[in-house]
Amino acid sequence: MSDHDRAASRATAVADAMGDIAMIDAEGRENGGIDRAGLERIKQRLLRLAEREDLFSDDDFPPPEAPGASVSYRIAQNADDELALYVQCVGNGTSAPPHEHRTWAVIVGMRGRELNRLYGPCVGAGEPQVQSEVMVERGTGVAMLHDDVHSIHIEGAATNFHCYGLAMERLDGRLFWHDRSGQWLVFEDDSQIVEARPDRTL
Repeated sequence: MSDHDRAASRATAVADAMGDIAMIDAEGRENGGIDRAGLERIKQRLLRLAEREDLFSDDDFPPPEAPGASVSYRIAQNADDELALYVQCVGNGTSAPPHEHRTWAVIVGMRGRELNRLYGPCVGAGEPQVQSEVMVERGTGVAMLHDDVHSIHIEGAATNFHCYGLAMERLDGRLFWHDRSGQWLVFEDDSQIVEARPDRTL
């Protein structure tokens, strides 16, 4: 498949997936907000998209070279920034402390392994306690409501889908658990966002 054909196939596959996700999200909003059942449907839809690994190779979405760095390739985002999908690449391991998103979040694996520790909704309740662990890798994922807390732990390279109910640049004021000070502080996300939507790069 040529680069042009692969890009066209990727754009179609992403648009189809985001159309389905938008419908699920809209159904949730009509009923007072998306619930865990709705998030499970979104996760399953993204797992189907992740099966097309040929459309999301390292050649098209290269991981960063700096140790501990990550890059988020924005491949879809609607006009009002309320839905966004990223291909997040880690080149050589990274981690993030327990933190919230302030919007729903779904992470699905493609390559590598990302350990997610899940704490439930616990911001402001003192030190977070792990409730469960999920290894996000090919064929698996996690789904979180707006007030759920998780931490991530990656050894080596990993490439995942990250889908949010709100674009990353609008996730202001998120909190994370700062272990050394024993308090919740504002999360300063230093992830690099690279524009990769076809209508912005062609």
